[in-house]
Amino acid sequence: MDASITQLLNLSGKTAVVTGAATGIGEGIARTLSGAGARIIVADIDIEGAQRVAAELAGDAVDLDVSDPDACAQILSTIGDRIDILVNNAGSYHEAGSILDQSVESWRRSIELNLASLFNCSKPVAARMVEQGGGGAIVNIASVDGLLPCLGTGYDSAKAGAIHFSKSLAVDLAPHGIRVNAISPGVVPVPTLDKMHAGEIDPLWPLNPSESGLMGPLMKQRSSNVPLGRKGTPDDIGQTALYLVSDLSSYVTGQNIAVDGGWTLI
Repeated sequence: MDASITQLLNLSGKTAVVTGAATGIGEGIARTLSGAGARIIVADIDIEGAQRVAAELAGDAVDLDVSDPDACAQILSTIGDRIDILVNNAGSYHEAGSILDQSVESWRRSIELNLASLFNCSKPVAARMVEQGGGGAIVNIASVDGLLPCLGTGYDSAKAGAIHFSKSLAVDLAPHGIRVNAISPGVVPVPTLDKMHAGEIDPLWPLNPSESGLMGPLMKQRSSNVPLGRKGTPDDIGQTALYLVSDLSSYVTGQNIAVDGGWTLI
């Protein structure tokens, strides 16, 4: 392979903050970026998991609740010598399902965890990137649920907002050379859902839900009929994130890439 092509994917000397990287998709992203040479800061409310991943990647771990704007401002304004890359991955499926079952508090939690958190983390990091000079890259993990309704009005709306937030932020920060993009994963099994189905953790949504078109037969049929014939993996998302934060995508900003095996096509 041409050495110049390889160099475009080289993240050596760069520091990347990945939120929600103690497990699942976030962990896969952190491992991929580390493999490309980046120094990783694992930011997660699950500090034990964050420390495990950080130790394996020779990085750093920080206890961070992304729904707390003050904590995000304090921690992300000071951690590390610099921040070149931010991947806003942290989120939650909690209390998905019908609006008939969802409380106002539940709706607000979904928006706070899946949308407001992007602002909470991006603002202090963007300020640092501007002060540092030299640009930077922000990637927001949205979802195919932000393109096609699936899980619930709170989650789906938050993820749709994440996509448009990425576009707006891309225009906002373009004069500073900071690129902003989004990734919408499709069906990617994660440990949290596996543990829920196995009864190891409390259910993330009502056990006896109201009748709803969401999370029903149509959604199950779509999820079991992915055109490429398989479910995604955290590595699939990590490799796309690597493309978006590397110089290989130096002229790409404000885009949302659906990494879904064709899920949104059917």
